[in-house]
Amino acid sequence: MTLYLKYRPQKIDELDLDSVRETLQKILKSDRSPHAFLFCGPRGSGKTSSARILAKAINCEKPKSGEPCNKCSQCEAITRGSSLDVIEIDAASHRGVDDVRSLREAVKLAPGSAKKKVYIIDEAHMLTTEASNALLKTLEEPPDHVVFVLATTTPEKLLDTIRSRCTTLNFQKATGEEISRSLERVVKGEKIKVNKGVLAEIAKVVDGSFREAHKVLEQLSFTGKTIKVSDVRKLSSIGGEDPKVLLNHLATRDTTAALAEIDSLVKNGVDLRTYTSELIGVLRRELLRRIEVDEEPGDIGKMIDLFSDSARKLPAAIIAQLPLELAVVKWCESKSQKSKVKSQNVEVKESHDEVVVMPGVEMPDPTAHESTPAPRKEKKKWKGDLGEAWGQIMKGTKAKNHSVEALLRAARPQDFDGATLKLEVLYKFHKERLESEPYRGIVEGVAGEVFGIPVRVVCFLSDSRQKAVDLANVTEEVEEDIVKAAEEIFSSGEQNPN
Repeated sequence: MTLYLKYRPQKIDELDLDSVRETLQKILKSDRSPHAFLFCGPRGSGKTSSARILAKAINCEKPKSGEPCNKCSQCEAITRGSSLDVIEIDAASHRGVDDVRSLREAVKLAPGSAKKKVYIIDEAHMLTTEASNALLKTLEEPPDHVVFVLATTTPEKLLDTIRSRCTTLNFQKATGEEISRSLERVVKGEKIKVNKGVLAEIAKVVDGSFREAHKVLEQLSFTGKTIKVSDVRKLSSIGGEDPKVLLNHLATRDTTAALAEIDSLVKNGVDLRTYTSELIGVLRRELLRRIEVDEEPGDIGKMIDLFSDSARKLPAAIIAQLPLELAVVKWCESKSQKSKVKSQNVEVKESHDEVVVMPGVEMPDPTAHESTPAPRKEKKKWKGDLGEAWGQIMKGTKAKNHSVEALLRAARPQDFDGATLKLEVLYKFHKERLESEPYRGIVEGVAGEVFGIPVRVVCFLSDSRQKAVDLANVTEEVEEDIVKAAEEIFSSGEQNPN
């Protein structure tokens, strides 16, 4: 017998899903059991086990506070699966209208020895439309001696009229704590030796499924040796690879090293979907930790978005690792997402008290233009006419993109040090747009053409509406409408935002 069947819960109190356990206890203690239940949830979440326990609780000869005794003849028969009054039907193989018509005739018969007949219909969403309509008639006027339990992974496929006649219990994916609690019973009962953190690691890789968790534990126990966390990772197709290696490369924006790490994952046969899910999990836990201690979350949210998008694309990728590689390149090379990286690492405490080291990433300081830069070779100050150059930039951007030129109407150059062009922007919306791609790239490209060197553009919000640079000497080559736009922005006196 597999461990999952051997250690299947036999009482409501043994159900590991807290929400389901508490709901069933309240229903059975009320002595007003509904005639139809709908158990919804993913595979391996305990729907069938709960249905059998419910059948025992309803028919138990000596129930105690709604709990089955598991000792009377009815409880023992249901546990063995030999009760003639508890009928399990697989709707996937009995989905036709004739099957349901036979069921309708059978429900009219009184139970043989139990208090009530319990029909457990698994995969109820597989019933045909005709069969569902036939079942509906029985649910509308059920005999007093019958209880239906419909189990499904996709309740939205059931008729609305069927759902409305059932008491619904939602079986969510099990939490890590719930799965660990379930596995602890097996470990103690089978005397399996496991290192600290193993059960939590199993919980992380089984996607909330009790059945899958027991299967993984059973497979690992075949060796007879003490189970280690690395054993779980290898079995789960993560291949023992730790996402912190890739995260270190991402923190330093080392594109070459990050791509080499992905290539290594592929060569080692690592399941990239599982690996990416684990990587996102590490980032999420670090994000929550920082929020909890009131620490700046930095760019972690952006990184989660980026790799979540790549995870969605992985199943349909022509080249298995391509979505992950593109995410790495986009993160490491994107100018709009450049951020400072702490020289020290941040320790992330996992639920099983193991430490995962992840580099800390901070958002760019919005007042970076006021901060003192690190010691470096001093750049030569550009001595040209900034107003004239700005006019040419306005003209050049209009030729490439009218939207960018319109955004620049709300900006004015404050300084150019030979490498960085600082723009004072009047409105937050314009600043955000100018800092995003492709707008930023267009402005930097045109500015580079005007100044004859690579230029980085930095924007900051204006504290006042006073003019920053005198544009009186704008060249006559600038088109008339651009000159007027510049005059609107840089004219003397205070601007009216309306």
